[in-house]
Amino acid sequence: MSFYRIYRPKVLDEIDNATVRHTVELLLTKPKTELPHAYLLVGPRGTGKTTTARVIAKLFNCEHPTKSGAPCGSCGPCKAIAGGRHLDVMEIDAASNTGVDNIRDLRDRVALAPAQAVWKIYIIDEVHMLSTGAFNALLKTLEEPPTHAIFILATTDPQKIPATVVSRCQVVSFGKAQAPDITHALERIIAQEKMKIDADALSLIVDSADGSFRDAVKNLEQISFHKGTITVDVVRSNLGIGAHTARDTFLANILAHDTNAALGNVQNAVKEGIDIKVFLVDCLRELEHRLVDHVITKNTAGTIHLRTLIECFSDAYSQLRTSPIPELPLELAVVEYCEQKNEKISPIINTPLSVIPGLLRPSEASSEGGIRNPVPKLLDPDPLRRSEASSLAGMTKKEPSSEPISTETLGLITREKLIEHWKDVIDELKPFNHSVAGVMRSTRPKEVVDGIVTIEAFYKFHQEKLSEVKTREVIAGVLKKLFGEKVRVEVVLGKK
Repeated sequence: MSFYRIYRPKVLDEIDNATVRHTVELLLTKPKTELPHAYLLVGPRGTGKTTTARVIAKLFNCEHPTKSGAPCGSCGPCKAIAGGRHLDVMEIDAASNTGVDNIRDLRDRVALAPAQAVWKIYIIDEVHMLSTGAFNALLKTLEEPPTHAIFILATTDPQKIPATVVSRCQVVSFGKAQAPDITHALERIIAQEKMKIDADALSLIVDSADGSFRDAVKNLEQISFHKGTITVDVVRSNLGIGAHTARDTFLANILAHDTNAALGNVQNAVKEGIDIKVFLVDCLRELEHRLVDHVITKNTAGTIHLRTLIECFSDAYSQLRTSPIPELPLELAVVEYCEQKNEKISPIINTPLSVIPGLLRPSEASSEGGIRNPVPKLLDPDPLRRSEASSLAGMTKKEPSSEPISTETLGLITREKLIEHWKDVIDELKPFNHSVAGVMRSTRPKEVVDGIVTIEAFYKFHQEKLSEVKTREVIAGVLKKLFGEKVRVEVVLGKK
């Protein structure tokens, strides 16, 4: 059985979240008949909402409470509730029972008297998943519940719960677990399992959990199979966490706009087996700390650069799930940010905002070089939109394809990569032009030489369609978005 099930807190004193434990303790100061009949537990995943719901259920139905009124955890009802076997404590997953008929059935059963205990408890997890009709059906029951019924609702997304439902519940807020609380929970497990672990290794596990008790316990269980003393290196190896030195070196290189060095850092992380998602989150967390420091010290220039980099990394994080290559979104973010050096954005220095070229749009700067708008707008970070905008603006002057492409390419686009991910290129084109995407299905990449991607079409009208200036600019923008390299697109007529 997993650690998080074996060592789930069973009594009030074992709830490691001090704030939540204190809130539940306040319930002991009143007779049960005077306590609220509905509770709403709100907080991030893995912070102990379901565990606390079961402890509250024990509080009402425990046969041998302590002198303070807390559940004993050892009587028949307490053990049955902990094991999910109590006839009068129903746990309902709202994600699987979202419809109004499910709640109407619950409402009909609420009126029945308890089978064994004094109180009938309904624990509804992920309650925000209920439909509007289901919430309306539940509301009537919450307004006029039977005297023996207690409702405990749990959610990670309180914004989706109607205010009329929230107003009828006692709200218990679960913030992210603090490091001392998680450490205390893990130390209890370590003692029971007789594990040997260094203090620094334990701190690393706590930090990697991001405020989630469940994630911390899961990570500890993953490492528990190691024989001997668990060190920091063991934790990093098992959880795929890179050293802070690797992170700091990477951030230093990218903030210095050193594209090659930063891309090399990403490749080294991949070779060392570091989880790119974990690495990216670690970088974002460090950048967030630096951003706060810059805001406090009023370092305006540094703040803008950090905001831009955080936006690039945040976009990369959102693309991780769908990327065919795990490290590709991060590499694209590196290239996108570092290319801004070529757009006249200087490195991070304590320079007044008014003299950093490229950060403000021309209309926002006065003729004296000062700032007309105190809230500057960053340049559009989307390479495809910039590409399309520049294309439309340039069509009246000169054909964009006549612009020279640097022969010093990054090598991120090769013919082999294009062949492997040609379907991804076509899929990315669909939101912009379905007909172009359809035509592209009948093409293939021919070669990539000196920053020029040559596409081979097999019908004359396909070649003419794809050779249009705007179409080639859109394709080039998609290639840059996917592979992180600026190229020019040419279309030739070939034979099948």
